[in-house]
Amino acid sequence: MSDTATTGSAQRRRRSEPKPYDFRRQSTLSREHVRTMQIVQETFARGFSTMLASQLRSVSQVTIQTIEQHSYDEYIRDLANPNLLTLLSLEPLIGAAIFQIPLEIAFCAIELLMGGSPHGENPQRPLTDLELQLIRGILDRALPELRYAMEPVVATEPKIVSQESNPQYAQIAAPTDMVIVVAFDIRIENVDGVATLCIPFSSLQPHLEALSATSLYGSQSMHNIAETRDRLHEHLGETPVSVSAQFRPIELTADEVVKLSVGDVIPLSHPLDEPLTLVVGGTPTHRARIGRKNRRLAVQIEGIVDPTAMLMPVRPLMIERGHH
Repeated sequence: MSDTATTGSAQRRRRSEPKPYDFRRQSTLSREHVRTMQIVQETFARGFSTMLASQLRSVSQVTIQTIEQHSYDEYIRDLANPNLLTLLSLEPLIGAAIFQIPLEIAFCAIELLMGGSPHGENPQRPLTDLELQLIRGILDRALPELRYAMEPVVATEPKIVSQESNPQYAQIAAPTDMVIVVAFDIRIENVDGVATLCIPFSSLQPHLEALSATSLYGSQSMHNIAETRDRLHEHLGETPVSVSAQFRPIELTADEVVKLSVGDVIPLSHPLDEPLTLVVGGTPTHRARIGRKNRRLAVQIEGIVDPTAMLMPVRPLMIERGHH
């Protein structure tokens, strides 16, 4: 088994092991909050996954593993050392956040960026300055995905503040402060690991409480639907569509079509006093009378037809062959 697989499995075991619980500590992350964060982080995971696949030109997948509440001390003690921790500012949120990426994923991404292929080795060392710059280029492209995902909760502008390899040096909260920890399964080629996003609960709490599950699924959705509908109407008004005036169709055999030649006359079954059918974008919409305006043929609208009406073929007709 490779070092990469061993490290990834160890991380999962650490997160699934039983942990002591302090009953004096009041739980602050409600089901409603978890549901909201689930929607937000699933959106981020999809965007991050697409971005990784595009940048690394390899099969990449990011999925949510868990959304949990911990004290900041519990979160830090759970992380391996060395590691890759990127400290983010999420203005206007107060304080900072941490986006942690396991070293096996970081080294795999660097290998692919340099034109190599993942070989499963996982050197237990901090990244060099050059390696940090390469990873930062990926993270710079991931931040817009995080901004977009968080828009339903709070309009924020994520920015990289610094990067650390030792979790003990990444102090974004007091040891007893509550944080929201989102764990992501990241898989690139044959390498997988668990990344985490840690945000102090106190900075998100006012926004999560203001945005109840009802507003997220209800009024917010209705607002988005109305806004989308208005934009759609605005753009549709300028969209060109094909319009044709059609006679009643006739029916010919394939053999008759093959034998058509110059001079042949095909009688139509359309009565002279019957309006034509106006077809817009392939859909019958109006009845129209054929005529002339100035020096051009024209049609005059006479009524509306059932949009589901079909122009049915009529009985076969005899073709009058031209004289050659």
